[in-house]
Amino acid sequence: MHLITAAAAACILIIPSIVILRRYRRAVAMISDFPGLRLIVSPMCSLGLVLPSLPMPLYTYPGFSFPSVLKHEGLFKHFKCDTVSLCGLLDGRAILYTCDVPFLTRMASHVGSTVFPKPIEEYGVLGYFGDNVVIAEGANWRRQRKVTAPAFSSKVFERLWVDMADITREMIQQENWDRRTEDFVPPPSPQFTPEGEYIPAEGEIYFPNVVDITLRMALAAIARTGFGIDFEWRTGESFTNTCQSFGESFYSTTLRVIYTIAHVTLKLILPTSVHTLLLHSLRRDPKPAQSSANGLVGRLHLLAVNIVHGPSQLPQEKMHLQEALHLVAKESTLKLAMASLPSWISKLPIRRLHRMNMAFECLQQELGRMVTQRRKELMNPAEPLSPAPSMNSSESGDSFYSQSSSKSSPVLSDNSDLLSNLVRSAVQTEKAGGVTLTEEEIVGNAYIYLLAGHETTAHSLAWTLALLAAYPEQQEKAYQEIIEGDPSEDTIIRDYPKFRFLLACYYETLRLFPPVQQIPKIAAEDTQIVIERTNEEGEDAFNTFPEDVVDFPRATKTPTLHVTRASISGHRTRPSLSAIKVGGLPLRADSSFGVPSLPCTPATTPPKEYVRLPGDPSTPTRSEFLGPMPFTQLSKDGQPVNAELPFVATDQTRVVIKKDTIIFISPPAVHYNPKYWKDPHQFNPERFLKPYHKGAFIPFGVGTRACLGRKFSEVESVCMLVHLLRNYSVHLPVRPGETVEDVRAQFSKASVRITLTPDKIPLIFRKRNQD
Repeated sequence: MHLITAAAAACILIIPSIVILRRYRRAVAMISDFPGLRLIVSPMCSLGLVLPSLPMPLYTYPGFSFPSVLKHEGLFKHFKCDTVSLCGLLDGRAILYTCDVPFLTRMASHVGSTVFPKPIEEYGVLGYFGDNVVIAEGANWRRQRKVTAPAFSSKVFERLWVDMADITREMIQQENWDRRTEDFVPPPSPQFTPEGEYIPAEGEIYFPNVVDITLRMALAAIARTGFGIDFEWRTGESFTNTCQSFGESFYSTTLRVIYTIAHVTLKLILPTSVHTLLLHSLRRDPKPAQSSANGLVGRLHLLAVNIVHGPSQLPQEKMHLQEALHLVAKESTLKLAMASLPSWISKLPIRRLHRMNMAFECLQQELGRMVTQRRKELMNPAEPLSPAPSMNSSESGDSFYSQSSSKSSPVLSDNSDLLSNLVRSAVQTEKAGGVTLTEEEIVGNAYIYLLAGHETTAHSLAWTLALLAAYPEQQEKAYQEIIEGDPSEDTIIRDYPKFRFLLACYYETLRLFPPVQQIPKIAAEDTQIVIERTNEEGEDAFNTFPEDVVDFPRATKTPTLHVTRASISGHRTRPSLSAIKVGGLPLRADSSFGVPSLPCTPATTPPKEYVRLPGDPSTPTRSEFLGPMPFTQLSKDGQPVNAELPFVATDQTRVVIKKDTIIFISPPAVHYNPKYWKDPHQFNPERFLKPYHKGAFIPFGVGTRACLGRKFSEVESVCMLVHLLRNYSVHLPVRPGETVEDVRAQFSKASVRITLTPDKIPLIFRKRNQD
């Protein structure tokens, strides 16, 4: 008997071990046993998401945030290669991590996107409001991209500049910055509380975490320019307290449960006449019970009222649209996490969950109504429309909007906001006979605009201010550019090209703190790839460009595309370009948006990397997509379909990867790669004022799937910096004995959620004329 028990126990242990080992060996074989980490669990499995990093992370477990923590010198420098593998024993995942710019550029190209598409199942939770351009793939993505791209028109950016300037002024006025910074008195030395909190001196404005203010500024920008909503600025304390007050407490939820039980019970046990009498007596005046709800008698009376009247008699919380926008942006991480859990968990009597559900329902209802109204206006322009909804009033009694506020904040009526442009593009596509977006898809894309354009910009702005505070000489350069570019405060979008150094500061911040920490791809078929053999050989990319001005491309006419052998292999003829002059320095305008920008395309062709077409005996031609033929399709027996393989340089190697292999592009590793950035840890905005490797700057994604809102973020950030730094200088609370690098290390601490989120960024503002 004991032998049988022992044998059974052995089977219980051995069989799962064999299954796990077989799965692990399969994962290693999928990536041809390419060098890399071999861990108990990978950071992508459920256990890996919650497991903290362990000692000796490259041998035990590096933690989910390892791309941000290790960057380039931790993982890729250790293996002396810009592509490494990662396999977990328990989860059996086959993963490649790469910061190899030629490889990731080819992978994100038009050809590469079919071989390495986005793993849509990983993005499914972003479709809460509806299908959108982020989670779409293939023909569906091309349809949505065609409709959504024109929404970012030049009028949107004209409006964004005006809105952001107004938001900055309103913030300064409502927060009483001028009065609070009238008389700055420099203290003998910085003062701190015993807990380590900075004590502001007379005439200083101190933010323990400046993200609190940048989040509301970014929210106001997306509300006004994104959705056409006149966002009412309120002080931080009142706004935060109001948002935190929403959500049903455990006590209120308990009352509703008791009501349901008691009401059914009373109807069953009481005679009809007694039940009617009880209803009549309690319906006379329920208000005194609500006013005395803090006492025991009041609570009992309130309970009796609710037994008769039902949940409708409990004080119903109403929510403004601006609070819904804020809470949806704030709680999106929680909402995405809840998507993988049973639905009943989100119904638990927890105030934060109830507040989150209220906000999402409120925003979805109002966005749907706004889309319907604007589509109706565009489809039937002669038909009179009902008044635009306000943030404090509604047409239906079920709405979450508050009826108590006396100030109305109407939706702006000039129809130049992003949502109106999106609806207009969808209607025009429909009238032209094309396949357009449904209303649900428009709402889904509007949610993505909010999700992508709120926290990412706010966090990047906070880090930009902190870096300028840490390096006063760079802040002084930015201030001089603002004063020399436009001495008056009435700037317009045409002044945007004057602020090249400010945009360079923003770019440098995005390089140091990229919002997206990893970009996933998946192998759609068995494929042979070509990657760099080592990251120690070869010439630095920043030394391959001449020291002349880089132009930003703009097509003078839409080029006609002809499918040829050259276009298939990646060699395409460039469209003709035309330049504009700004301040004696040549710049070009972005062909997608028509707004001048910093140059970000190398003036010269990339370093020599050749491609040989199959069966072509001629000399290899220069490839415009930075490398050899992207990928080699393999047959079922693992042999190349074509007899002749692409030409591979001596510093490159071929790797066979199997279908379903996950490839993660690591923006932090790319941005800190010394092959492309000299002194990568140094804050040096000037690096973006001269030629640099465009493919090594990927804060907005790579290739055809790059972020549509890039220009929106750039214009918004530069405008805020211009109107804030013009009148106020920014400083760090430095303790005696601390260095700039010590303080920078503190405000650089961050956690990885949907995007990179700073832990705490304390900043001090002073009026410039009193410095």
